[in-house]
Amino acid sequence: MPVDHSTLSAQGYDRWDLQTHFGITEQDENYKALRAAYNDLPEDPYAPGSGRYRRYARGVFLPWSKEFFWMPATESQAREGMNGYYQGDNNPEYVGVTRNLPAISDEVCDNKLLLDMIQFDFSQTRWNEDDSVWPLYVGVHLIKLHIEDDEHEAVSSPNELHQDGEPYVFAHLIYRDNAEGGANLIATPEYRGKQPEDVPPADRLAEFNMERPLEAYAITDHLVSHYVGPIRKGSEPTPGERAILLADWVPMRHRI
Repeated sequence: MPVDHSTLSAQGYDRWDLQTHFGITEQDENYKALRAAYNDLPEDPYAPGSGRYRRYARGVFLPWSKEFFWMPATESQAREGMNGYYQGDNNPEYVGVTRNLPAISDEVCDNKLLLDMIQFDFSQTRWNEDDSVWPLYVGVHLIKLHIEDDEHEAVSSPNELHQDGEPYVFAHLIYRDNAEGGANLIATPEYRGKQPEDVPPADRLAEFNMERPLEAYAITDHLVSHYVGPIRKGSEPTPGERAILLADWVPMRHRI
């Protein structure tokens, strides 16, 4: 039987306009509610002063029925309003560390647009015969870069070309206001740990900015490395902000 490849799984990356795909505008009530969720993001507790604010939630997706469920936090995490996020050794800034990140509220987790994005993301992934009959772990991150000072930048983590360790990672732009920078670079895998200037033109697979709400892209982790640049405050008197919803997908096979 032929393998059903998506552009994402074959090429290693893909891009979409989800406003057009879903047939909505920025006046959509679910979009406005999701955007409003970024107003009270707390500072990343692992990166004080970086200009990064975030919340996190974890879910389980059943490939055979396309059902999605949010996972509970541990008792100790729940008491503190946190969810645990672990990347093994894939993030050089947090090797072997479970980061307890502020939890996304139940109200935001129930947002229809967010849930539709999860379903869309799954439709772009491809799984082998074994992984397609086990649940998939889905990590959802609300991340905002915020900068008020003309002389500084707000940075993502890690601030280098990298691979995340999760087979698929999707990034959805929620909004950007008075922000410059934040360019995305997708390169071949051997540039993991390098800076953009280290990548020659032949190995720069894609370079782009996301400007319009609900623009999205994704990567197939083992096929590429990727980078997102810092943002700077634009020319307006208001702070510069770039708000992203990330969703990472990991198979949950039996382990003994």
